[in-house]
Amino acid sequence: MDYAALLFDPTYSIFGVDAVLTLADTAGTEVPLVVIDKTGGLPIGPNVEIGTVLPGAVLRASDLADEGVERDALDEAVIAFNGKIWRIASYYPKPVPTGEANGEIVLVLEAV
Repeated sequence: MDYAALLFDPTYSIFGVDAVLTLADTAGTEVPLVVIDKTGGLPIGPNVEIGTVLPGAVLRASDLADEGVERDALDEAVIAFNGKIWRIASYYPKPVPTGEANGEIVLVLEAV
């Protein structure tokens, strides 16, 4: 199953917003991306029924790879979208059955 074409392409074209990821490298590299705004809250924790709700965003792992950005570069990075700047506090993969590279990356955010 082609998750990109069947699931992610329509989802990101409808719900996606333009974002700029600024890496914590010495050059302050800026990377344009499309994310899904989840700043209203993501359930975090082993039991989402009683988990903590934190602001977040979701992006396609393939978009990050297409820009030549390693996942580790998200450490200490900031991302701007919908008129607000966020620090990436943590992140984790959200794989699909065909693997992490074809899935999404969930960003847990903190206001700057």
